[in-house]
Amino acid sequence: MQAKEIIEAVWSDYQRERRTRMERKSFEILLRAFPSIIVAQADGFTDTSEVHRLEEIVAFLCRQEGVPYESIDWRTEMRYLAIDCPFWRERFLHALRALLNERPELYKEQAEFLFAIAAASTGDIVQNLLLRLRKTDKLDKEQVELISDKERAEIEKLTEELNFSAAPEALSYLHTLLEKVK
Repeated sequence: MQAKEIIEAVWSDYQRERRTRMERKSFEILLRAFPSIIVAQADGFTDTSEVHRLEEIVAFLCRQEGVPYESIDWRTEMRYLAIDCPFWRERFLHALRALLNERPELYKEQAEFLFAIAAASTGDIVQNLLLRLRKTDKLDKEQVELISDKERAEIEKLTEELNFSAAPEALSYLHTLLEKVK
């Protein structure tokens, strides 16, 4: 089955489950942002910095695909997917894997998204505020962890589920990004 058919089947299921109509391009944006949604909630809490980063990812994809950002309530859809992630995970990742197989250049984009969302916050509200205010002198350097172990584990799991081994350059790029914040 081709990526187009797989995506259309998941898109149809999604619209039926959500009881909403959505343009296919808008759905594909959600599909491409889905792994970032998973990583954002990996440590059990999606904070404001991660929400903003998710919105930046979606806005980037909207510009790239020529979809007006205002076309749907992205925050509501991302919240729904975060809550119902176990229900959609296998289907969304199967469809995204098919898309990546047909468009391998998107692997690097996925690597950047995964890193960007994981590095969006420290996992600690006070530390996030201090970093945002550039008050790094008040932070205990030993305790600032930009990417949590849970986020790293989720990224590793996603690289397997999305078959990043088919794009070794993108996988190496992702590992290089992650090593910079160890």
